[in-house]
Amino acid sequence: WSRYSLALYMLRIARNHHERERQPQVVQTASEFFREITGDRYAGLRAPAGESLIIAVTASGEERQVAQLSRGTREQMYLSLRFGLVRELSQHMASLPVIIDDALVNSDPSRARVAAEGLGKLVNTNQVLVFTCHPILVQHFKEACPDAEIQALEPIQGS
Repeated sequence: WSRYSLALYMLRIARNHHERERQPQVVQTASEFFREITGDRYAGLRAPAGESLIIAVTASGEERQVAQLSRGTREQMYLSLRFGLVRELSQHMASLPVIIDDALVNSDPSRARVAAEGLGKLVNTNQVLVFTCHPILVQHFKEACPDAEIQALEPIQGS
């Protein structure tokens, strides 16, 4: 029993080390973006080996599953994963347009600003289209991308 327990313990340590050090590039990029967008409140993201889930890791090292995150933080995690995927695809395949429709609406102002800055970096490799009805988000994107073209859409007559 003691040999088995020790072997299991060592396997868990090796697996945890591997998961911390050998994350896919998509998750590594998403982790960096997630850390930035949360103001270092979270150290990043982790994809456990052999499982189809993503875990958020707090700055103190605690692991939080998706259900344990607030709605805004959960949306920022998903946005971070999309950001990582866009970056990865842009490096190895065609640079596709990125279309965002009010993805930051549940973010507090400081996180929305950082997210806009991060997404603004995508304009170097992708065409980025952002749709929002929130003037503060428009301002965040204007500050993040001073050369951005802003189009105000007019209401449809009769609606």
